[in-house]
Amino acid sequence: MTATVAITHTNEKHRSPERVEKLVEGALDLLGGIGQFVKPGHTVLIKPNQTVYYSAEEGCTTDPLVVAALIRIVKRAGAARVQVAESSGGFFSSLECMSITGVAAVAEKEGAELIDLGSNETPNRTVAIAGGRVIQSVPLPVPLLDADVIINAPKAKNHHIEPITGALKNWVGAVNQQWRNQHHGDVDMIGRFMDIMMVTRPTLCVVDALIAGEGDGPIANQPHWIGCILASTDPVATDIAICRLLGHDWRKLNFAREAEERGLGIREPIEFVGTPLEEVAIEAWAGHKDSNYLPINFLIGKHVTLPGTTGHVKSVLDSMLRRGDLNDVIWLKGTPTIMVGEIDDPLFEEHLKEGPYIVFDDAAKPKYKSDPRVYFIPGHPVLQTALPELMRGFGLSWPGHAVMKWQQFERWGKHNLEYGAPARKLTTIVKPLAGAALLFLALGAAAKLARRFTGDT
Repeated sequence: MTATVAITHTNEKHRSPERVEKLVEGALDLLGGIGQFVKPGHTVLIKPNQTVYYSAEEGCTTDPLVVAALIRIVKRAGAARVQVAESSGGFFSSLECMSITGVAAVAEKEGAELIDLGSNETPNRTVAIAGGRVIQSVPLPVPLLDADVIINAPKAKNHHIEPITGALKNWVGAVNQQWRNQHHGDVDMIGRFMDIMMVTRPTLCVVDALIAGEGDGPIANQPHWIGCILASTDPVATDIAICRLLGHDWRKLNFAREAEERGLGIREPIEFVGTPLEEVAIEAWAGHKDSNYLPINFLIGKHVTLPGTTGHVKSVLDSMLRRGDLNDVIWLKGTPTIMVGEIDDPLFEEHLKEGPYIVFDDAAKPKYKSDPRVYFIPGHPVLQTALPELMRGFGLSWPGHAVMKWQQFERWGKHNLEYGAPARKLTTIVKPLAGAALLFLALGAAAKLARRFTGDT
């Protein structure tokens, strides 16, 4: 048995809707065409990677132009209903995330529905997993279960847990957010989510490898232009192909090994069709191997895992370093010390004087957790609350929130103007101007009132 992975490629770096659609359709044609998978009247669910609000251009999330191309292609094949669905990794809603990245804009423009798989408002149905190795049943979002065709549309990028994140890791975002937080970060995480894919196996995988993400993934990636679209019916072979495309060792992919053991696909042999893999593969920077590069004291102890507390804290720190926020913290507050898990700090008293001291996870020793001079974040593991809790520990809760909101607003505006329909573009321009006008009027009224009370006319 041989898996097939199709590759299309362009050297042209202007990502126009027409050019991206040609790449996507070309890759699907190498598999026999979209008509092999989508029939008239079908409901098609597209699952991109929208785990965070950072842009496709930053090497972090699936390109909205790839999502738009898929919507148009499946509608031409006769799909009666197209849904774009995600359960984002942050502590904000998936709909908010997709609005910021531009995916909401293209969905609206192309006539697709947006589904928040992570929301408690999206109904779930408990299904049995015959042959599940970690779980035998699981509540899953009804839209995912009821779709006739599921298209898995991941981003090609590095991840700190494995060499890459792709089609298989993308299924961590296919469940209710609350359920995921209760079942994420332990030693069974990979097997658990591969059990879930056994009952929701995607029909197609279409990979955005236009601007891939190298370095410290999954949210501090450095963008690296490759200009490729990959397509396959085999999610395991898809991840092997991404790994080889980025120049990493595919034998280190635990998700792929677990998935293959469950019959979800094969790691080899793979037949590549279209553009030869060797012509487009790169040697992507694998990212830092330790935490010594961080300009802070970062102490990692026992009884915590990289998929759990450690990975989530590291991801936040990587992102803050990549975007300059961590240097601002040091300038404002001094050099922080962050302790994760059970470990001793022989310079504890000195570190307390140098800057904020933050302790993560119930596994930490009681003498550190209970010290009134530290900021302790309980939980085991600590997952989606890592970012807001770090901001509180730094003493920058409100400034940190304001910076994050500005980052979101900036991306929202850019992406709506780039990808949105004319009405959305107009709203994007008018809304901030209206807000500025209201602020100006409010300040003017306040100044006028002040003058009345002081007698200064």
